[in-house]
Amino acid sequence: MKFKEPQYHSTKNFLAFIFVLFANLQLSASYLDKSEQHQFQGCSNPTYPKLTNEYASGSMNAGKIDIRSNGDISLDVDVLIGLNDGQVMASSAIYSKNQNFIQDMKNGNIYHFDNYYKFLNGSLAKDSGEIKLVDGTAYLRERNLLVKYESLAGNLNQSLEFNNASLTACNNSSEGWEIQAKSIKINEESRRGYIEDLSLKILDKTILKLPYLPFPATTKRLSGFLEPELSFTSEGVDLFLPYFWVISDKSDLTIAPRALKDRGIGLEGNYRYLTKSNSDSINYFDLMFFPEDKEFKKDYKMADGDRWAFRLKENRSFSNLSTSVDWAKSSDSMVLLDLPSSLTNIANQRDHYLQQSVSMNMQVNNFSISILREGFQSLNPFINNGYIKKPELNLEYQQYGPSITYFAKANYSNFDINKNHFFLADNKIVKQIGKRFFTEIGAETLQNFRYFDLSINGSFLYKKYNLDDIKINSKATSIPSVKIKISSLFNQSSKDSFSLFMPELVYQRTSFKDQSMDPIFDLHQRNFGNFNRLNTDYFFGKDRVPDTEFLLARLKLQKRMNNGSRLNFQVIKKNELEESRIINSMLNRSIGKDSQVGTNISFENKILRAYFATNYSQKRNALNFGQTGIEIRLPETQLIISRNFQTNVPLLNSENKLDYVEFSIERSMSEGYKFIGGISKDLNSKKNLESYFGFGFENCCLAFKIYASDKRLSRYNLLNFQSLQFNNTSWEKMISIENKSRINFEFELKGLTGGNNNKRNRFFSNAFSNL
Repeated sequence: MKFKEPQYHSTKNFLAFIFVLFANLQLSASYLDKSEQHQFQGCSNPTYPKLTNEYASGSMNAGKIDIRSNGDISLDVDVLIGLNDGQVMASSAIYSKNQNFIQDMKNGNIYHFDNYYKFLNGSLAKDSGEIKLVDGTAYLRERNLLVKYESLAGNLNQSLEFNNASLTACNNSSEGWEIQAKSIKINEESRRGYIEDLSLKILDKTILKLPYLPFPATTKRLSGFLEPELSFTSEGVDLFLPYFWVISDKSDLTIAPRALKDRGIGLEGNYRYLTKSNSDSINYFDLMFFPEDKEFKKDYKMADGDRWAFRLKENRSFSNLSTSVDWAKSSDSMVLLDLPSSLTNIANQRDHYLQQSVSMNMQVNNFSISILREGFQSLNPFINNGYIKKPELNLEYQQYGPSITYFAKANYSNFDINKNHFFLADNKIVKQIGKRFFTEIGAETLQNFRYFDLSINGSFLYKKYNLDDIKINSKATSIPSVKIKISSLFNQSSKDSFSLFMPELVYQRTSFKDQSMDPIFDLHQRNFGNFNRLNTDYFFGKDRVPDTEFLLARLKLQKRMNNGSRLNFQVIKKNELEESRIINSMLNRSIGKDSQVGTNISFENKILRAYFATNYSQKRNALNFGQTGIEIRLPETQLIISRNFQTNVPLLNSENKLDYVEFSIERSMSEGYKFIGGISKDLNSKKNLESYFGFGFENCCLAFKIYASDKRLSRYNLLNFQSLQFNNTSWEKMISIENKSRINFEFELKGLTGGNNNKRNRFFSNAFSNL
């Protein structure tokens, strides 16, 4: 059960209502999610060890055996009778051979399917499994539950009813939890349990009384209600009640009604399924629907109040053919920020776009073909959706030879405009549409010499445009490129270590061709002023092929010690021999030639990982990026400290810089206690991006966690040409909804409730991965 609240309210009536809700929990550990399937592993009660059944069903033994005149067998002293799936042990018993019935068992113990049933006296029908026991204790191993009872009646293979019983998973219930009840029923076929007229004690104090309480009697997944979530937020009470439906061994559906006081009532759903062609990847369809969002109607009175979002993600493989679908869409760009969800996985917090793509790929020997429809929906109301590729066709052929490889690539793309109804800025920046033809042919040769390898790669790139609004088609552009690489590999081994030494020298040149009249389809307008010289493909795509000529030297050293330690060292020196006229043209200024130096050093062993990486521009006398950190992994403590710096970050701020430090600690203490804490701080704005603190306790009996977090977005602005088109106050208001603090309290009664803690709020994640 989870409470997320800045203030605390507790009444017995309120707790009773919530407890009944989460008691419907049916665990979803399954073929689709094996991580939850063994959550009670290692929690067996030492008083009831797991036994190996060494006795056949017809076996019987005792210290004294008498056969009565009616044919019954009287057994006394150390009685042992074999069962199909277990055994019976008692001080005395009477066995009726004609009825295959054991009666008058005294001071006995039945071991059946790893479960124990201790009793003062009782009877058992071996054929049907019908059982009647008095004054005893039952141990149900699968969920580590201990039941004390006055009487037990039922069938070992079907259903059991414990009367005047108590239930717990704790070795000492006074230090954990215990339920005392008039009746506890367990249905072995449906794997469900039901408790009637119960009192719940925690730490030996009665905190709750209920007339009825269902619970799961298995760790296998069952249809039923999952753990609800109740939150107190700035927008009022938020109640989330998911229902889990097992459709088959390879599919399930979760439907969750949701009520948010200031916004209204909505519905969320998650459908997961596996396919025969791709059993390793979980496919899913996520849906969120909020009709008549009251807060949204206040801000957009003319707009439809219905708010929704969905995502379909599927991958299939058939021999040499594969298909992929990743299609997401939302009613508006802000719905996923306004209504973050712990069930659906439609987008992360800093995703700028929802992908809308469908592709099919085929590989036949050295030939491959793919066809793709690709588009994006903006999750930022100040950024347009860009272009749609409908379709894109790729052909590729490679011919391998003993010393030379030939390759040919062809790409056809048809671009159209993807409109955004909620786009607040000027949408004229995306106006040209048309077709693009792109081909590349080349060859690569590899020669092995005594001390080094030589590879030469040469190619010609052709591209041509056919624009819809221009009657005269553009001329084809031909761009030659050559890359020469000299590399070598040396190794050294000893009884204590093994080392690799890899020097490399690269010369690369791409000729200049004037491309100023070509449109820009791949390069989105959001990246103006953010040219990363080390990753030009990301910013330029196929529309701007920059002219380059540089010389690069790289030196790698890898060393592995027998004690498991590893050392990696790399240094790179890159000298640009000519400045790029293409980049100068796009920036409307000359940036000149640059010389860059980069290094990457890391060391790792069983308890320590340390790393340092940086890239330095000699021309600008500044770092392009840098990162350093240390991770300490002790048996009871994990500590991480890191510093990260990066320039050329799209949509960050006018300086395009990101500089932050992170610290986190996780400490496991004695007797099941744990402490976690961490902070991420923006060193430019001197503000915390995220801080959290948590304290918890867990054993085989119960678990609780208190977790406090505070999230803030570093204040970033849009690019200058866009920032003039809207009120900056609106932008501040928009990102303020992400700046929320929460206090979460979670508790679990082991064996009775679920502990399905993997469903976190997925939207508040991946802090910097998408910048």
